[in-house]
Amino acid sequence: MDHAGIEAEFGLEAKSLRRWVYRESRWNDYQIGKCTLDEWIDSIRAAMAAGGVGEQTEALLKRFQDAERLVNRDMVGLIKRLHGHYTLGIISNTVPGMMERLRRLLDFVDLFDVVVGSGDLGIAKPDPGIFLHATKLAGLAPEQSVFTDDRADLAEAARAVGMHGFHFTGYEPFVEDLRSVGVEV
Repeated sequence: MDHAGIEAEFGLEAKSLRRWVYRESRWNDYQIGKCTLDEWIDSIRAAMAAGGVGEQTEALLKRFQDAERLVNRDMVGLIKRLHGHYTLGIISNTVPGMMERLRRLLDFVDLFDVVVGSGDLGIAKPDPGIFLHATKLAGLAPEQSVFTDDRADLAEAARAVGMHGFHFTGYEPFVEDLRSVGVEV
């Protein structure tokens, strides 16, 4: 999703949309099943109101909800190449039931052997329990596991439990990260 593009479209301060949607709302409660979608959306409305969005609130919410979610095709190709050679998993901070919905929407989710969604488990990254739960499901020790995230703090949280945690900054750097721990890409 192009948060910056939506902000520009509505004449908003940089990073304000992310702040309202994820930091000043009930996002943390929503992704572990402690509030409903409607409660989360209402909390976004309140954050936007406090941020001075005013009359644009409903249009901004609709634009956010309707925004295209982009898939990194290079990463999908990598997943397909690694499938069958390594145990693959997803650990995602997402809402209850989202992983099942993703299985229906995205053709590559079934390539993963382990799929852990925070909303279904009731704990979210960076909680050590979500990483340990995933490695247990995979039948691997944390030291045998690689984790990547576009948030550096979550990669660090994975390292704290013994996983090889890498901050995802792009496809090529991630391929090098995998090679650095012996993954044949």
